[in-house]
Amino acid sequence: MTGNYIELVFTTLDGEDFVSDILMNELAEIGFDSFDKNELGFRAYIPSHHFSEDKVQVAIADYKDQFTFSYEINLIPYKNWNEVWESNFQALTIKDQLYIYADFHEKKDYPYQIKIHPKMAFGTGHHETTFQMAEVMLDVDFTGKTVLDMGCGTGILAILANLKHASHITAIDNDPIAAESCKENALLNNMEDATILCGDASDLSGKHYDIILANINRNILLNDMKAYADSLNDAGLILFSGFYTEDLPMIKESAESNGMYYQQHQNKNNWVVASFKKR
Repeated sequence: MTGNYIELVFTTLDGEDFVSDILMNELAEIGFDSFDKNELGFRAYIPSHHFSEDKVQVAIADYKDQFTFSYEINLIPYKNWNEVWESNFQALTIKDQLYIYADFHEKKDYPYQIKIHPKMAFGTGHHETTFQMAEVMLDVDFTGKTVLDMGCGTGILAILANLKHASHITAIDNDPIAAESCKENALLNNMEDATILCGDASDLSGKHYDIILANINRNILLNDMKAYADSLNDAGLILFSGFYTEDLPMIKESAESNGMYYQQHQNKNNWVVASFKKR
């Protein structure tokens, strides 16, 4: 298994934000896991072993006659990630409580601090979904709770739950590289008593949690909703993210049909974090 990534560099007419948002949403549905907007459009990234240009063409087909855009494909070898990551990553502060930083940043005095090893480029907390999930988590009592971080990426949310005194944490990602990165960052942040797996919702059978963090994408959330509901303890809390504002009604409908009731949501740049509780 290599750690190479595919980078798609999209150029949109006049760098229109709404076109970029639409295209990023479609790409997220087929596995692209990080995006970087710029003045000309955006860049989208996916592990090379998950990339299919045929899927990309199908995902964007409906928009070719509506908007003017183009893209090019680049292969980024894993060995280059450290250089790419260090050149782009900036330390991040959330609600003056959480500080996410790398080895090459100055350590600062915040209630919660997470150090990320500069081996992986993605899951650093800068994306609107991870950022908002962390924001909401800062106001949640994790003390003594069992927690599932589904789609854990590099493990930021799992580590934050540990810092907030969760009793045990399970973190799962279907990308083996992300799962290994989560393990490395867990040890870096002294999170030793955790279960970290490369897997999917099929690994939840027979397992139960007080809090579930599910930051993935709309289609996977809808497909796996019953598995989440079955794994959530009565009166348990689940936070969903990885989808757009216009997707919230179908997330609500699916969650409520599986015995979970809507509490509240927030959004940033049209990305949503929504909280539900089990009846």
